[in-house]
Amino acid sequence: MLATPTQGALAKNKGRIVLGYYVPYDTTSWMSLEAHADALDYVALQVVSPDACGNIATKDDVMLLEFAHSRDVGVLPSIFTSNRWLNHSVLADETTSSYLAQELTNYVVEEGYDGLDVDLENIEPTDRAALTAFIARLSGLLHGRGKLLSMAVPAKPSDVTTGWAGAYDYAALAPHVDLFTIMTYSYTTSSSPPGSTSPLPWVDRVLDFATSQIPPHKVLEGVPFWGYDWNTTAGGPARALRYPQSSALAARYGAKITTDPSSKSAKFTYVAKAGDEPVPEEKLPPLNHVVKSRTPPPCSLKPPPVTPKPTESPKPTPTPAPLQNHVVWLEDVASVEARLGLAEQHGAGGIGAWRLGQEDPRVWPLLQVWGR
Repeated sequence: MLATPTQGALAKNKGRIVLGYYVPYDTTSWMSLEAHADALDYVALQVVSPDACGNIATKDDVMLLEFAHSRDVGVLPSIFTSNRWLNHSVLADETTSSYLAQELTNYVVEEGYDGLDVDLENIEPTDRAALTAFIARLSGLLHGRGKLLSMAVPAKPSDVTTGWAGAYDYAALAPHVDLFTIMTYSYTTSSSPPGSTSPLPWVDRVLDFATSQIPPHKVLEGVPFWGYDWNTTAGGPARALRYPQSSALAARYGAKITTDPSSKSAKFTYVAKAGDEPVPEEKLPPLNHVVKSRTPPPCSLKPPPVTPKPTESPKPTPTPAPLQNHVVWLEDVASVEARLGLAEQHGAGGIGAWRLGQEDPRVWPLLQVWGR
């Protein structure tokens, strides 16, 4: 049942695709995959890192690949960087770019993966054409071996050519990529004022643009599973929370979780005493899986030295207010359902969820039905 691009279908007899992103450093990602594989078509594994010479380092979980294939889930290792200098090094030099594309293709074929996911972030806008050329080259190699190419791209409601999303030419990339996860999240971050990380009106605009540039069946709406807790009294960066932490926090302080009518995200507020311990993350032992590692040869190219920031005199720590006001924004089953409706409205091919292990467990029965 597992499909390849040449078979003209990308999902296992399903109307919509559900792709889940997996990280090897968090055991809850494995637990989520193991429990809910029947609701997934693809899992993208953040396990590939390039260097500036085009070599790759990988960590391949043998048990995960065997398990996913036994459940008819396609497995896509994901090459990830967010280093601008590194991205420029591998994209702008044609020899390095060609070598990296061939290395990735050989790796996917040798390890028996179903394709590759590309998640290159923080690319210089001036490397826009170089990125498109790399993806075209990589696509030709992978498709020539019957493998998929998926790509995670920043969200944008118009074709901006500057800033974080400037390097991604949706229309030029579209012929070469089988599935695009449009990262319709991180609208707010830990360092921004409180608010939804994926407000529905913004997601609507982004999908409207994406589906005008990319065939809609290739578009996967990015769906976030996490939230943030802002201390609005003390200020400072917000604390990232999985859904179970958010739910436990609301229960601790007797707060009611409600749906914001505009963003369709969930939220609640609470007041904590100064010094209250936060709800801890669930600490699970690391997996005892067989992992094959690839170590690249030494690369002579090194990033330029970083100019150290001037040393600032330490500031006195203010006495905290006895009561601290907090606001939490999160994504629950109701907010995910609203986003599924938006994917349907735009004719999107499915969703890409970041990430497995952070979710409201109630989303799985919903996704199981929605994907069919």
